[in-house]
Amino acid sequence: MKLAIISDTHFGDEMCQLVNHHTLDKGPKYDAFFAAAGKDNDFLILLGDIFDFSISNYGDAYRVAKAFFKLIQKDQIAKNIIYVPGNHDFDMWTNVQHQFKIIYQVNKGRPAKPFQWSLPGVIDDREGSATRGFMLPGVIDGIIDPNIPPLGAKKSFLNNITKNENGSGGKPTNFYFAYPNLYLAAKGKSYLITHGQYLEAYWSLAGEWIRNIAQKDLKGNDPLNLDDIVALNSPLCQLACSGIGQAGILTALVNKIQREVKDGNPGRVRKYLDRLDDDIDKLTTWHWYDPKSWGKELLTDLVSNKAKDQIMESIENSRGSRYSKEFMKNKGVQARFMDYFRFSRLEMKGLKDSHGRSLRLPEVRRVIFGHTHRPNKWKSRKAIPLEVDNRSVKLHNTGGWLTRKVGNTTEFCGAAVFTYDSATGFDSIEIDVPADN
Repeated sequence: MKLAIISDTHFGDEMCQLVNHHTLDKGPKYDAFFAAAGKDNDFLILLGDIFDFSISNYGDAYRVAKAFFKLIQKDQIAKNIIYVPGNHDFDMWTNVQHQFKIIYQVNKGRPAKPFQWSLPGVIDDREGSATRGFMLPGVIDGIIDPNIPPLGAKKSFLNNITKNENGSGGKPTNFYFAYPNLYLAAKGKSYLITHGQYLEAYWSLAGEWIRNIAQKDLKGNDPLNLDDIVALNSPLCQLACSGIGQAGILTALVNKIQREVKDGNPGRVRKYLDRLDDDIDKLTTWHWYDPKSWGKELLTDLVSNKAKDQIMESIENSRGSRYSKEFMKNKGVQARFMDYFRFSRLEMKGLKDSHGRSLRLPEVRRVIFGHTHRPNKWKSRKAIPLEVDNRSVKLHNTGGWLTRKVGNTTEFCGAAVFTYDSATGFDSIEIDVPADN
């Protein structure tokens, strides 16, 4: 089996370096990606934030992605795509669920089904294993042959993104979806492959709060599972994904604010907070003849000014996950990793319980994730080891394919293409990684 893994292409963001947003030609980093990924992979694994629905409307994101997937097909990089959505394309997972659980069912006159919030994909590459190959247990029966396209109802709507308009030709591409985890088992070890958004506070915040507040009111004495965790966090994920990205003129404005804040220029935020303060003042009118209204106005001003100062201080001192060298050293991030890792291990146990001993996977020893845009190659000494049950688990990052502004210059922050071959195992190739990475 031969695989290639990338993440964080952000199609729809004009700063993507794999496809030119305007001309739809190859971007400046496409040839380097092609050289690293190679040809004739059984699967190209897309590890989240492939589409960027949070800052781009659907039309633009799909238009740019179509150009990329047609290049993939033309250059014969992979026979199939395994797509593991992230936070900027979380909506892709809900779209797939809509297709299979609602639209297909209703079109057949059948009752709609509840969403399946998590779906583990499994690549078993253990010699002699009865389940050797790629599987979506519980969704597609048996081993998925990379040489045979899916049939009928098992075809994703995204398969047709590489077809030409108006039925004028073009071949479909085979897409398979897993969320939020893909597991690969080989030579006595398992590897967890995931986007990584649930390691950051915002994307796991709702689940943490609700679990602390509701406790046993959620499921009684039954333990929560990864499906529950994804579902609990889905409202915030959808808000920050398509909720903002498909808000018309507000989307463009939010995009500007995000860019300015990340470039260290929060002036627009300060201006909007001042205007909000003015509107609050209008709601709390005071009268010279009523001393009680004086105190109310003074208290409102004090609270409003304090809130503004705290918001601005938080923005100016914020260190987001993107481009952060310290992300996995943060104690809060490490705690979320342990929590997420525990739910992932329960998911692995569930695979064995539901599908038999042949899907009893070895312990995870390495994790490949994206999200931070800071690549950490396979053989790097900087791979961060975390202790889990007195055993070390190493973390590796796939980087990203965007540029960013640093002062008056624009720089590419570095990407990595991870590869896997049954004979040689994992490796990675870094592309234009800055020296200070």
